[in-house]
Amino acid sequence: MAAGCKAAARLSRLSSAFRITIVEKSPFISMSRCGLTQFLSGDIDNVLELTKTPYGIRRDENFFRDFEGIDVLLNTEATEINPWKKEIICLDQKNNSNVKLKYDELVLATGCKSAEPFFPYIQSDRITFLHSISGIIDFREKIQKGLIKKAVIMGGGIKGLETAESLVSLWGIETILIEKGNQILGNSLDFEVSKYLESCISSGKILMLLSTSVEKIEKDKNELPVVCLDNGQKIVADSVILCTGLVPETELAESINTKIGSCGGIVVDDQMRTSIPDIWAAGDCVEVKNILTGTSGHYPGGSNANRLGRAAADSLSGRKVIFKGTVTTDSLQIFDYNICTAGLTEKDAVDAGFATASVTGVWSDRADFHPDVNNIVGKLVYQKPGLKLLGLQLIGKGEIARYIDVFCELLRERRTIKSLLCIEHAFNPSHSSPFTPLNYLGFMAINQEKDG
Repeated sequence: MAAGCKAAARLSRLSSAFRITIVEKSPFISMSRCGLTQFLSGDIDNVLELTKTPYGIRRDENFFRDFEGIDVLLNTEATEINPWKKEIICLDQKNNSNVKLKYDELVLATGCKSAEPFFPYIQSDRITFLHSISGIIDFREKIQKGLIKKAVIMGGGIKGLETAESLVSLWGIETILIEKGNQILGNSLDFEVSKYLESCISSGKILMLLSTSVEKIEKDKNELPVVCLDNGQKIVADSVILCTGLVPETELAESINTKIGSCGGIVVDDQMRTSIPDIWAAGDCVEVKNILTGTSGHYPGGSNANRLGRAAADSLSGRKVIFKGTVTTDSLQIFDYNICTAGLTEKDAVDAGFATASVTGVWSDRADFHPDVNNIVGKLVYQKPGLKLLGLQLIGKGEIARYIDVFCELLRERRTIKSLLCIEHAFNPSHSSPFTPLNYLGFMAINQEKDG
């Protein structure tokens, strides 16, 4: 949704000669999906707030038509592409009828879908992926009606943790999180950093069952789902939420033999062109280059999706654009703790063939005499020899994203730990210390190398 809308809006601004149509199978357009956990938790009362501009105007089909000059077909699913006729066949879901659209250039922005788990499970409205917007709306309605008192979440990644916090923080739902690995956020944090986060959020708020596999999900005599674990334990719940990862949605692309990469995403060049002439792709359905490893991967997320959508529009309109890739970032907030990462974990760096070293430390997020002072825990990963920066993981209750933003640019420029020593920042005791965590990490790494 983000990449497609961004591409369409960018094209409409580049030239009034473009006639642009967005085909969207859901009833919503340009919704900030990253805010859906806030809607689920009750922080946002109306899901339509996620479709509004900063000026309070709802971005619906009328907005796109009147302000952007873009036609929007909602509740309409593209079911077939004929690249030789340059024609798309769509299903109008409301009228159950087909619609044919001609195109000169086509942008595929089909996003991603939930990955199916590797264990069998029954079909039930009490078992959900919480991926669709309508599904999340229905789930919250069940919570408000008191139908969900106990929930089991499969998966300790970002979505699993955010969903768990949403259920616990306002609704007080008994929540059990099951993760087959030995840590939470295994794709984002190294083991010791993850264990620190676990100690911060596990005090009676969420029951975490780590290193635990699910054999199957069946149902009891009351039609409630029963989660059967590999240790013989059975957990009966009102609802089971499958947060088992995301995979690119490529069915439409594959139907016309578009090249698909090793990670399951659409292969595009650095100008977002697919292997089919006059067809571009952008967003969570594509694979992009990891700048640090040089390999392609699937990195879903709103920031990348918007940048990819803009790049596709520029390329389609004839502008010279090169999308160099991503260094990858993650950001989330769990029970007042902010977690931000950039680049590679040490484990991933080693798996990618890097000789690595790391330093870990704890600092105050502002002057230590300030009444609102909190700690920041950080881990820096770098390459040996050469001391090139590889990754950063930060956890704290204060503002930490700004340090990740700076670090991302250093990663993109393939800078070394010496670059951290001279980072200048706006210092004030109310929001920072004389040295930032980036400075401290640089000092620690330099000392480690000289002393080693």
